Amino acid sequence: MFYRKAGISQYTRHLLRALAPFAQSTDDSLTLNILLDRRDHDLDWLPTGPNIRVLRAITPAHHRYEWLTLPFELARLQLRHRFNWLHSPDFITARGRFKKLITIHDLYFMQHPEVMSRDGARYYGRVGWSAMQADAIIAVSEFTRHDIYRLLPNMAQQKVWVVHEAAEFANDRATSSDSTAPYALFVGTAEPRKNLITLLTALAQLRQQGRLPADFKLGIAGAQGWAGDTPQHMAQMLGVSDVLDMLGEVDQARLHQLYCGARMLLLPSHYEGFGLTALEAMIRGTPVICSNAGSLPEIVGEAARLHDPLDMAALSEHIWQLWHDAAIRRDYAARGLVQAQRFSWARAAHETLQIMKKTA
Repeated sequence: MFYRKAGISQYTRHLLRALAPFAQSTDDSLTLNILLDRRDHDLDWLPTGPNIRVLRAITPAHHRYEWLTLPFELARLQLRHRFNWLHSPDFITARGRFKKLITIHDLYFMQHPEVMSRDGARYYGRVGWSAMQADAIIAVSEFTRHDIYRLLPNMAQQKVWVVHEAAEFANDRATSSDSTAPYALFVGTAEPRKNLITLLTALAQLRQQGRLPADFKLGIAGAQGWAGDTPQHMAQMLGVSDVLDMLGEVDQARLHQLYCGARMLLLPSHYEGFGLTALEAMIRGTPVICSNAGSLPEIVGEAARLHDPLDMAALSEHIWQLWHDAAIRRDYAARGLVQAQRFSWARAAHETLQIMKKTA
């Protein structure tokens, strides 16, 4: 929770808040211990209750000696608080006399190790060991489950369970997608698998064809990744730097506003273990154009315009049509709301607890 505020951090926050009601019941069926970095003072989001406790870790997340020091910390904490499960939402578990549950979001880095930093490769390189140690594994999609089977063949397949993520329900579309200052939106870390180069090339093709709207803007919300060219440099080389609005990392309130105000979300990824940003846009009534790669077809169903991640012509055509045709946008906005509501954090919390009960 202290290491990074996006992605897996948000997954953890949503799941913890959904688990909280199970720890607030009077039958004491669940005690929820939340392990936070000792320096983390961002506590306003935390659920509260008599069976909910915050424990503090001295070992920083992803530290090179985490594998060595965290088990000692957990052993000390276990003597006092008597927990019998450790859920590690960021792939890697720890040794100890407790049951181990891990969440695997995707295994893209195993197929493309070049996208990893040295520190990232050291940490996530232990995923095979972690999967073998785990008593149960959550895959966030059927696509990710099959990747686990394929890339970690020595691991017992019966301990892998699919628990879908969800988007927080948002029934207050603060700004119309037909804003007086319309824009398309990309949300995510700018790294090669997010395939910004295809998106920017599609915009360059529209400009060459004289079809890029004069008022078109693309907002890019998210951090620069650890590998790959910057969006600004790619856009400059393609002659579309003037349409970019680099928003950087944004908090959840600002992200909600951006989703609500966007005319469309663009997600041309080469690979997504789940594709939460698609659901986050759809639950707010924002039409989605995304690739047909990874888990995305599984998650968006028929509620988004799909394209091959390398098909710039199809992507540019989708952008042009949705930009100009309000009826198409309304259709996909309606489809998206229905599709997104099929996913629920309450269901994810219930299914997570059932996994622990069945594996106890």
